[in-house]
Amino acid sequence: MACRIGITMNPNRRQQEWLNRYPNMRNWRCSAPYNTRSQAQYVENSEAIRLGCKAHPGGAGPEYGAWYVYYFEY
Repeated sequence: MACRIGITMNPNRRQQEWLNRYPNMRNWRCSAPYNTRSQAQYVENSEAIRLGCKAHPGGAGPEYGAWYVYYFEY
């Protein structure tokens, strides 16, 4: 089963974007917010390795703010 992990400041919008791409998406999970992009990025990287999920570090956004780490299977 394939999985993906990423970070976002808008989990509802991101979930819908992925659902449009992967209609069979399941097991969507989203963490409590992290205060910095760096913290969320660290978790994304660690969890992608641990779980064997696809992840694409990067993307735009401010360093400080409410960042979420999301996970789903497809």
